[in-house]
Amino acid sequence: MDRISSSFFIPRNEQGYESIYKRIRLMPLYSFPHYKELKPHLKNLVPKVFLHIDFDAFYAQVEQRDNPNLRGKPVSVGSTTGNKGIVMTASYEARVFGIETGMSQWEAKQICPQLISLPCYGPKYEVIMINLMKGLREFVPDEFIEQYSVDEYFLDITYFVRNFKQAEELGYKVKERIFDMENLTCSVGVSYNKSYAKMATKFMKPNGLSVVTPEERESKIYPLPVKKIWGVGTRINRRMSIMNIFTIGDLANASEHILKKEFGINGLVFRKLARGEDTSGIFNRVVHEKSLNHGHTLTNTIYELSEVKNEIRKIAEYLCRKLRDKKLVAGYLYFVLRYDNLRYASGDIHLAIIQMTTEFFMKPLWMSLRAFHSLMNTLE
Repeated sequence: MDRISSSFFIPRNEQGYESIYKRIRLMPLYSFPHYKELKPHLKNLVPKVFLHIDFDAFYAQVEQRDNPNLRGKPVSVGSTTGNKGIVMTASYEARVFGIETGMSQWEAKQICPQLISLPCYGPKYEVIMINLMKGLREFVPDEFIEQYSVDEYFLDITYFVRNFKQAEELGYKVKERIFDMENLTCSVGVSYNKSYAKMATKFMKPNGLSVVTPEERESKIYPLPVKKIWGVGTRINRRMSIMNIFTIGDLANASEHILKKEFGINGLVFRKLARGEDTSGIFNRVVHEKSLNHGHTLTNTIYELSEVKNEIRKIAEYLCRKLRDKKLVAGYLYFVLRYDNLRYASGDIHLAIIQMTTEFFMKPLWMSLRAFHSLMNTLE
């Protein structure tokens, strides 16, 4: 344990692993504030107020809402047959047994044999969130809303409230509106920056609302374990414990030089988040997506051509709906197959350009179907 930085990486020396595993960034920018987003040279800091909305066990809650027989029972979403797959989310009845997100299905069944496992119905969850986005627009415009993940949102309400009391009242109105629209509960965190609002959401779950003001930073935030900081996972938490950093207060008072030496520029980001100096704002996509993709991991390996075609049709149908909804036209179709030995095969097809017609929104469907037929001929 004397080498902090290099002691927690698993070597992949087995034959063939280099072609299967790909290097993954430790902290992708879409889930962790970048140093530039924190505006380190900002002189005049404008006080802000943020709402963080996090749905309570979203996938499992939706399934319990739609099937009354599941209410009050331990439910997980992610796998249905056998012991393959992972737990994408678990109901609070299941969490009592110690079942957590990311746990393997086999391990979850060992802990809770009566666990009810359900498949993930992505299109249904996506439609629900699109509908809820319309409800959030009743409170603030689009440019003040950031969808952080499938079931999480940030709202910048700085210009719509005068103080934290009004922010708390607005938070309750948002919760009521969400429940009226979809009969779902959520937890809300209110604070003067995004990272503190995200942590505040966890204070009262499920169906709670918590507020953290600048004056409450040291009493509510500093005593928390350092792993509660945005971006601190198991391995980084372990590395920090070696540096005698156990709480957020320890991290806030740690040396910038030591943190930067150990974690690079992200060490400074960790310290700023701990001290409540997160000045990042709402992230809005200003350009159209350059690509859309969808993948489906099968429970059981398939070999028949008819089954392969059926899976491709499902994926193509889903992507075509997204293309029409976003008013986009595809130029290439990129297709990836993964075999049971975890190796991949891929290829792309150039889609023909057709003339503009009055049926503009049918164009993505036509082009995708043409490419689909080309794929079918290739498979045969």
